[in-house]
Amino acid sequence: MTDRPPTSAPDPDREIPYLICKDCGTPCYVFETEKGQILEALCVACGNESVTDFLIGDWEDDEG
Repeated sequence: MTDRPPTSAPDPDREIPYLICKDCGTPCYVFETEKGQILEALCVACGNESVTDFLIGDWEDDEG
């Protein structure tokens, strides 16, 4: 099992469409990234600014 790379490793080429605030569940579009890492984020709904309290949203999460 040591052959697999860690699943939490950021992909620097991946475009992040939005973040999801873990505190209130709101999609957040105010954030900055560098090399796949979230540097800054802001939830305009609840004011959360802790980058560890956000999940990365996916294009597939959009309901259509």
